[in-house]
Amino acid sequence: MGETEMKKAMTTSLAVMLAASSFTPAAFADGVQPDAEEEQGEAVHNEEDEADQEEAGEEEELIETLTLEEAVAFALDENTSLLLLNHRLGNLESELGGAEKDYRDLKEDIEDLEDKMDELRDIQKETGNRTFQSRLQIQNQIEALEDQLKPLEDAFRQMNSSETSLTYEKEKAEEGVKLAVASKFMQVIGSQEQLELLQDSFETESKRVANVKKRYEVGVASRNEFYTAQRELTRLQAQIDQLERQIKNDTAVFTLDIGIVNHPDLKLQAPELEDMTAVTQEKTTEELIENSYSMKSAKEALALAKADREATHEDEDATTYEKNQADIAVEIEEKNIVQLKEDLTKAIDNTFKQAADQYQAMLDARFELDFAKEDYNNLRVQLNAGVIAQADYDLASVQVEQKEVAYEQAKQNYILAKQQVESVRNGLIQQQ
Repeated sequence: MGETEMKKAMTTSLAVMLAASSFTPAAFADGVQPDAEEEQGEAVHNEEDEADQEEAGEEEELIETLTLEEAVAFALDENTSLLLLNHRLGNLESELGGAEKDYRDLKEDIEDLEDKMDELRDIQKETGNRTFQSRLQIQNQIEALEDQLKPLEDAFRQMNSSETSLTYEKEKAEEGVKLAVASKFMQVIGSQEQLELLQDSFETESKRVANVKKRYEVGVASRNEFYTAQRELTRLQAQIDQLERQIKNDTAVFTLDIGIVNHPDLKLQAPELEDMTAVTQEKTTEELIENSYSMKSAKEALALAKADREATHEDEDATTYEKNQADIAVEIEEKNIVQLKEDLTKAIDNTFKQAADQYQAMLDARFELDFAKEDYNNLRVQLNAGVIAQADYDLASVQVEQKEVAYEQAKQNYILAKQQVESVRNGLIQQQ
C-alpha cells in the first residue's frame, strides 16, 4: 500500500472511531426459583420501600424557583450532544495515546536494529569475519520499519488535528447551549408576564361587564352593548387558557432539555438587568474573528491541508494527480478563510447593531411607561373630583400594566441581546 493510500485508510479508521458511540443497556432477569419466592417477595417489598423513600427524597429536592444561571448549569451537565462530544474526545485521546506508543515502539525498534548494525561492523573490523549478509538483512528490516513510520506520522498528525478541531467544536457547542437556554428561558418569562397582564385585564373587564349588566337590567344599556362586553370577556378567557397551555408545554419541554423535574409549582425567575448602559464593542472586529471557534477550526483545517500537501510532495510514490489534489485542497481552505472573514464580519456588525436597537427599544419602553403613569396619576385627580367615570380610570390602570409588561419584555430582550454579544466575545459568532 502506498503512503497516500495508507493515509486514506487511517483517516477512514479515524472517522469511524469518531462517529462511534456505545450504550450498554441494563439487563433484568425474569424468573425466580420456586424455593426462593418468599425471599423474593421480601426483596420486592424492600425495593418498593426504598423506591418510595427515593421518591419522597426527590419530592423534597424539587426546584421551585429556577434562575437563568442555574438553567444554564443544568443544561451544560445534561446536554446529550456535549456528553457525546466528551465521549468522542475521550476516545480520540485514547487513540492518540496508542498511536504515540506505537510510534515510540517503532522508533525504538529501528534504533535497536541500527545498534546491531554498528555491532556487526565492529565485529568485522576486529575479527575480519564478513558480516555483509547479516547487515543486509538488518538494513532491509530497518527500511521496512521506516516505510511503516511515515504513514504513522501522517495519521498521527491528522489525529492531532482532529483532536484540536473537536475541542473547538465542544467549546462552540457549550456556548451554543448557553445561548439557546437563555433564548428559551426568556421566551417562557415573556409568556408568563403576558399571562399576568391578560389576567389583570380579565379582572378589569369582569368589573366592566358587571357594570354593563346592571345598566342593562335597569334599561340604561342596550342588549347589544351587554353581549359585546360578554364576548370580550369570553375572548380574554380563551386567550388566557391558550397561553396557559403554551406556557405549560414550553416549560415541560424546557425542563426536559435541561434535565430537571417539571412540576406545577416551578417558577422561572426573570433575570435582573443590573447594567443599564449600552453595549459597546471593546475589541476590534478582526480580534473577534481571530478568537472565534469558526476561524480557529478553519485555520486548523488549513494547517492540516498544508501538512498533507508537504507530505504528498515528499512521497516518491505519489502521483501527479495526488500532488495536484493536495495543492487544490490548500487553495480551497485558503478561500474558505477569506469567505469566512466576510461572513463573520457581517455577523458581528449585525449582533452589535441588534444590541443597540434593543437598548433603544428598552429606553423607548421606559419613556412610554413614565408617560402612562403620569396620565394615570392625572386621571386619579379627575376621578376624585368626579370629572371622569371609574371605567375610564380602570382602563388607564390597564394601560399602565401593559406598558409595564412592555418595558419588562424590552429589558428581557436586551438581556438576551447582551448574551448574544457575550457569546461573540467568547468565540461563538452565529452566521446568517
